Amino acid sequence: QISLQKPTRSRHSLTPFYAPSRTMNAPNLANIERRLEALERANAEKSNRAQANVGPLGLWAFALTTALLQIGHLRVGTSAQSATGIVIGFAFGLGGLVQLIAGVISATQGKQFPAVAFSSYGGFWLSFGVYEALVYSEIVARDNIAEQSILIMWAVLTAALFICSFRSNAALMTLFAFLTILFLLIGASKNPQSEKTQFASAIWGIMTAIIAFYAGFGELVNDTYRSRIVP
Repeated sequence: QISLQKPTRSRHSLTPFYAPSRTMNAPNLANIERRLEALERANAEKSNRAQANVGPLGLWAFALTTALLQIGHLRVGTSAQSATGIVIGFAFGLGGLVQLIAGVISATQGKQFPAVAFSSYGGFWLSFGVYEALVYSEIVARDNIAEQSILIMWAVLTAALFICSFRSNAALMTLFAFLTILFLLIGASKNPQSEKTQFASAIWGIMTAIIAFYAGFGELVNDTYRSRIVP
């Protein structure tokens, strides 16, 4: 006789292989939690190493190149010809290439403001180096009117960056404010008869370079020691 009744089984007879063990639950969970915490710490350290802050590099490149240019305008311990040659070299290397690299790295890290600022001023110094090299080689003649127009445009661009820096720190805000005025002063100093304006723009440029150096120094120290040491 064939029975049509479904076979029954005890609920203890077939225990799934993935059923948790009542005697080892607590130790296993504790080990898993410790391993997850260690993995999170390792990933965080790896992420921090991959996201190095290139802000100090870009700020110091700008500061040193700007200071060198303004000291060259003051003719401190050097001739006009040698000062121009040194400025051209640093405009291509430190002021141009280094800042452009800092801008590209900032862009890959998703930092929009540093990417725009460093790339813009890196391009400025590269263009300045090319122009000065052409003038120095007497391939093109210097045009003070064109230089004034370009400097005014850069003053407008820097003023826009100054407005965008309101959410950063006081050092960067001060830097962009000083830099906006510096472009206007240099533009005004292109008048051959404005010796006082040329001197004032050189002194203002050195002050701007000091602010940029301080801003880079503060970022580097605070990031290195992971504490707000420099305000």
